[in-house]
Amino acid sequence: MGGKSGRPHYAWKIMIACMCIKMGSAGALTVAMGNFVTPIVQDLNCEVSSLTMFVSIQAISMALMYTLASRILMSRKIGRVMGIASVAEVSGLALMATYHSPYMFYLSGLITGVAQAFTGYVAIPTVINMWFKKKAGTVLGMVIAVGSAAGIIYNMLSARLIVMFGWRSAYMILAAIAAVITIPAVFLIIKTPRELGLSPYGEEDRTGNAERQSRAGEAESGYGLTLKQAFHSGFFYLAWIACILISYASGVSGYTATYTTMELGQSIAFGSLAGICVNVGTIISSIVLGRLNDKLGVRAGLLWGAGTALVGYSIMLLSRTYPILVLPGAFIVGLGASMYAVQCPLLAKKIVGDRHYSQIWSWMMMANSLIGGGLYSSIGMFYDRFGSYKGTFIMAIALYMGAMVIGMAALCASGRNKEKEFG
Repeated sequence: MGGKSGRPHYAWKIMIACMCIKMGSAGALTVAMGNFVTPIVQDLNCEVSSLTMFVSIQAISMALMYTLASRILMSRKIGRVMGIASVAEVSGLALMATYHSPYMFYLSGLITGVAQAFTGYVAIPTVINMWFKKKAGTVLGMVIAVGSAAGIIYNMLSARLIVMFGWRSAYMILAAIAAVITIPAVFLIIKTPRELGLSPYGEEDRTGNAERQSRAGEAESGYGLTLKQAFHSGFFYLAWIACILISYASGVSGYTATYTTMELGQSIAFGSLAGICVNVGTIISSIVLGRLNDKLGVRAGLLWGAGTALVGYSIMLLSRTYPILVLPGAFIVGLGASMYAVQCPLLAKKIVGDRHYSQIWSWMMMANSLIGGGLYSSIGMFYDRFGSYKGTFIMAIALYMGAMVIGMAALCASGRNKEKEFG
């Protein structure tokens, strides 16, 4: 962890800045609807669906901006770009306090969605990949874990603020908190290794003789597919399919509270407790997955996801007879819930290499988000049609298992390609 003179490597400051994004703007935006829906609908006398269209607009605008965001992040001062995006995020959230029609919320959905393309699922893995040649999985997992914990805190805080001050003031307070935590950290800390003349953590320092500099340059370039090569490689599409399966399957855990209250007939408080069990498992999952990938490799992470899904959702199926089992089942499901945020970018990095990772990952995330987010509501169709979430849980097990098999096949094919390239 230390650098010269025993000082910590600058990469650890980058990790803290990424955590500040998750604790600030990203965390606050996770509750932009949630507890706010009921008081806003009652105040504005509007339909729930017309208000929550905000979420779809946000998700779609974010997904469509990923490839452009990747190019801008890699060609401009990254801290300035992410800082401006963070300002846009908190501004979009604050504006929601001023609206008097559900349709006005769509403007904030567009603003925050575009901004999140520059600070979220593409940007943070890109920044971490720039700075960490060792422990990248662990660091990404820790950052995602902080984000999951922040989501729980903001959920409780928003509920309290709405009761005490009303929904309009609550939006303004959340935006102010997010601004203080995120904006200074991003503008002041986030930079590229090139801007600071430093080597990433885990890579030999670029000091000394020319031979050492040359070796460092070779290590930095490493293995990597271009976007064109990726689109002409079968193993790339296998990895992409695995990520899409994980993206869709990860949405099933979001129905835990609904399953508990609707199908099991339990109280809202008990359903909320089941949701918290998922969240706690998710926090642990983020850290475990990162460590597994660093210590044992990407295959171990895929096995973890399939294993937790099989055990967790099997217990959820048993909870239809013994409702109390929903709590341990939800926790185990949560232990695999970070597969989308942690495992998918690490699988992609392993497949395509470092050199053009940001560009390629942005294309993958566009499809992942559009399919995973766009089809989220379809998961509820199992209950609408059959009156049970049994089929949903079985589908989740099948999707995670399928992602494991396809992901393993992609890794094997990618390994053979590397052997051909490097002998």
